[in-house]
Amino acid sequence: MRNFLLKLTVFLMVSASAVAQNVTGKITSSADGKPLPGVSVLVKGSTTGTTTDASGQFKIIAPAGSSLIASFIGFKSKEVPVDNKTVLDISLEEDATALGEVVVTALGIKQDKRSIGYAVQQVKGADVTVAAPADLAQGLMGKVAGLNISTGNGIGNASSKIVIRGNNSLTGNNQPLIVIDGAIVDNTPLAQSNISGQDNVQDWGNYLSYVNMDNVESVSVLKGPSAAALYGARGANGVLLITSKKGMVQKGIGINYNFSTNFSNVFRFMDVQNEYGGGFAAGLWSANPQLPKTSTGESYLPTLYGGSSYGNGGTGIGGVHGTIPGGFNTWDIFSWFGASASWGPKLDGQMVRWWDGQMRPYSPQPDNRKAYYREGNETTHSVSFSSGNEFGTLRLALSRTDGKAVVPNTGNNNTNLSLGSSIQISKALTADVNIGYNQSYRLNAPEIGNNNSWSKFSIYGMSREYKPLEEQYYKNPDGSKRDFGSTYPHQEYGKDLYWRFYEMNSRLNRDELLSTIKLNAEITPWLNAFVRTSANLIASKFETINNTTNPDKVSGGMYQKDLDKSKIFNTDVMVTAHKDNFLLDGFNVSASAMFNAYSNKATGMSGKNSGKFLVPGIYSLNNIITADRQYVPGDINNANDYRYYTRERRYEVESQSVLGILNLSYKNYLFLEMTGRNDVNSTLTPDKNSTFYPSASLGFVFTDAFDMGKVSNVLSYGKLRLAYGRSANASDPYKLGLTYDVGSFGGQPTNSIPTTLSPQELGFQTSSSIEVGTNLSFLKDRLNLDLTYYNIKSVDQILSADLAPSSGANVVTFNSGELRNRGFEFIINASIIKTNNFGWNVTLNGAKNDNMVISLAPGVRELRIADVFGNLGAFMKVTPGEKYGTIYGTDFVRDASGRKLLYNVKDAAGNVYGTKYQVSNEPVAIGNAAPKLTGGIGNNFRYKNFSLSALVDFKLGGDIYSIDHSTAMGSGIAPETVVERNGGGLPYTFPDGTTANVGVIMEGYNTDDERVNDRVVNPIYKYAGAYAGWTHLNVPRSLSVFENSWAKLREFSLSYRVPEGILARTKIFQNLTVSVIGRNMFYLYSSLPIHLNPEAINGVGNGQGLQWSGMPSIRSYGFSLKAQF
Repeated sequence: MRNFLLKLTVFLMVSASAVAQNVTGKITSSADGKPLPGVSVLVKGSTTGTTTDASGQFKIIAPAGSSLIASFIGFKSKEVPVDNKTVLDISLEEDATALGEVVVTALGIKQDKRSIGYAVQQVKGADVTVAAPADLAQGLMGKVAGLNISTGNGIGNASSKIVIRGNNSLTGNNQPLIVIDGAIVDNTPLAQSNISGQDNVQDWGNYLSYVNMDNVESVSVLKGPSAAALYGARGANGVLLITSKKGMVQKGIGINYNFSTNFSNVFRFMDVQNEYGGGFAAGLWSANPQLPKTSTGESYLPTLYGGSSYGNGGTGIGGVHGTIPGGFNTWDIFSWFGASASWGPKLDGQMVRWWDGQMRPYSPQPDNRKAYYREGNETTHSVSFSSGNEFGTLRLALSRTDGKAVVPNTGNNNTNLSLGSSIQISKALTADVNIGYNQSYRLNAPEIGNNNSWSKFSIYGMSREYKPLEEQYYKNPDGSKRDFGSTYPHQEYGKDLYWRFYEMNSRLNRDELLSTIKLNAEITPWLNAFVRTSANLIASKFETINNTTNPDKVSGGMYQKDLDKSKIFNTDVMVTAHKDNFLLDGFNVSASAMFNAYSNKATGMSGKNSGKFLVPGIYSLNNIITADRQYVPGDINNANDYRYYTRERRYEVESQSVLGILNLSYKNYLFLEMTGRNDVNSTLTPDKNSTFYPSASLGFVFTDAFDMGKVSNVLSYGKLRLAYGRSANASDPYKLGLTYDVGSFGGQPTNSIPTTLSPQELGFQTSSSIEVGTNLSFLKDRLNLDLTYYNIKSVDQILSADLAPSSGANVVTFNSGELRNRGFEFIINASIIKTNNFGWNVTLNGAKNDNMVISLAPGVRELRIADVFGNLGAFMKVTPGEKYGTIYGTDFVRDASGRKLLYNVKDAAGNVYGTKYQVSNEPVAIGNAAPKLTGGIGNNFRYKNFSLSALVDFKLGGDIYSIDHSTAMGSGIAPETVVERNGGGLPYTFPDGTTANVGVIMEGYNTDDERVNDRVVNPIYKYAGAYAGWTHLNVPRSLSVFENSWAKLREFSLSYRVPEGILARTKIFQNLTVSVIGRNMFYLYSSLPIHLNPEAINGVGNGQGLQWSGMPSIRSYGFSLKAQF
């Protein structure tokens, strides 16, 4: 590499003095003669180009005999021959089509949008950053039809789940390829190695979380195999092409400074009742449940367990869980509440002895959840220098971001340094260079939800009298963890929260270098070539320190360190020949051939010690007492007490490809593109590791082909598109050979045969797509319409299925199964008002996708893709004939007339104490997470120097299963659970003889009584008997499945641009704009009950219909400043 850079430097120095044909000029509007800034000027048939500055000026080097193409949105593209001229002034005419736009397509090739026969949508960098989003993915939300993005509930630098046109893989990765200036990057979420079964799910972000958005020129979204076929196996799920800024000639000294600051707050908590406090069993015994009392008669809060005194005439109960009427244990009939139930006495303000010994009023705490959140903030400073002359352009940029999340003891900072340059080495040779360095730090990434374990740190179940006092008590004066004891009433959410916040710390230090060098050669006027090589080098260091919990300061702690390194190299070599007026006048031909080599290598090493350290306060992999470890045969947990764990990992994938492109056009209204690519991939069986991807697209501008007559006054532009493409997915490495699992037993190292059987043959998963579309423009560009229909078939899915234990393995991997996506997308742009002083533009985009599972493997009836609590909770699986995203769980059992069936809760003597619903023996389909329609509506207003933009994005349809809802209902926290307790029920007599109008008759047919149910029971049976947040209770999970439709004000920006006349008098500023900004401001509509967060997610996998303990809704607001000097 160093030799190459040295040779390149010498070559640049020698070649810089070569004679070049410098072409300068000015581009203006033919309507008013005003200069046009930002016009794209491209040497025809090459990738050499520039843009005009604020005065419409441009400078470029072009070979003699070549032509320049000038294009700008809203104007007709114009081709001008150079003819040995050094000055070219170009006048552009307004174009009703607004489609003479140059967009970046596959492999970074720039094309006139009218020539493209497939769907591609480009978002300018300025539109991404208009409201200063926390990361690039959030900046794209609601702006691209068919692009569905979800993140960690609005937290900055969170991982993003991105899907284009639905899921193409049944169980594998469905996220698109990310390409930055030709460099392929890995967008897999960052994760610390789970060496010993930790279950916390921390969100450290993925690649898009670390991109410097001020450095982004544009983002092109290539949708489906038709657009992404040229990327082969890596482009099967679509592609996000990110183009970086490379500098330009501009007024002044060429320095730009951008500043933004945002403040974040939780604004939407789940609704709760604030009338009844902690307790459960007491509410089943008496109409007047009382708090338990000490021997001196003082009331105290119910603990986790406690016996009943009702049988002896008492009025209190010592714990949430205890003996209930009928002699049952609480958990025999109802859920496990973990001391979080709020079925206790009325919050009447009586004085109560708190767990810390203090007397406090027993009163509602409506804001107790807010104690665990704070105001977050993020501030970014970005400065860049941009310049250019006849020898090229240069842009240097430095940015720094510092922030903290709304969760305590979190923080992050990013430092980005980038260089972008285009160098004219000679008349025939140019070089494009992009180099970026990123250094990032994260402290305690927030958890984004729970998947398969009870969260002892969840605040959603806290009882309504709870006061967050633990921050001053969570550790003892000697620094050890406080044992709150058996009398502590808030076991599952209070006792560990602050220790976890402040004493269990994880840090990430990440360094990245991304570089791309591209050499373009104009060999002859009709032949050009380029060589592009890129490298993405990342080093990540995770470090976790759990402070020791015991007074000896050496035991009860943990230390873990992970070092991960990855290297992605990608090299392209392409030769292109083009000929205008080939054989026929107006018939143009372009043909390209390309070779690609790709490699992705990663290594990692982890070490962890836990239990007892040698020296207090020193957290190191060497600081552990190993001699204290005792091994008891069969006692694996004891063997792990003082364990020094290590793990090493590696990942390596390589591929080589050849491809060809043929472009034909006739009189600039008929366009045909055909491509073919062949990949050879290292992860597949040798006789199946090569595959071919063809594609073809046709574009026909019929309004240019035919005389439209008077119709052209209405329909000013019309284009038809037709495209077909094929692409594929390859498997992860190391599935073919037999690899041993490294472990230990009894303190001795072991190697064991894996339980996954190596496949005999494993090939590519392939996808084929056909799409048709049209682009229409009406009323001289006042209304533009883009419509697309697509049908994608993905076959030979890479699946895994269970094997019989007698085979010696548990799982086998193979190719089988088919998945289909079909749907439509629309984009509408309308210029409602257009005057010199006022403008109003509206953009509407939307998409509907139907994702259907056609088949699995022979003998395989279903495949699970995500679950909560395994078979006892809700889960998602795929089944032939059903839509992808189906949610399964237990449901009501109904009779032939559709009535819900109930049974009586009886003791051994046959006495009835309540009724409960019968539930299905097997899980059934209870919902589907796939939305019916997604999209966004953007409004942009301009009045003189003021501009206002607002973006609303929406999702219509699609279900979600919410454990937060189930927990709130079962534990008596949800608002509707107080209706009967406040006298809105039927007369009911309690076991102690007291009566109250709290009773309920649960709807349905009682199979024990053999009649329509008419039993009046305690309201706790209606709620806690039918909803459960824990695993052991068989309840109808369908009760917590809801349609998840919503509309949200995603972005808001109000800007003022200081007039040029004022700036001129300063002799400092060339441009100055100040903005007030906001993101995730509020929901205009949500179909979910009790203010559940519609966008709460459990990670970025395929199970997006399951929600548990996600973050509440978060909004940010602030201001930004952009200055040009």
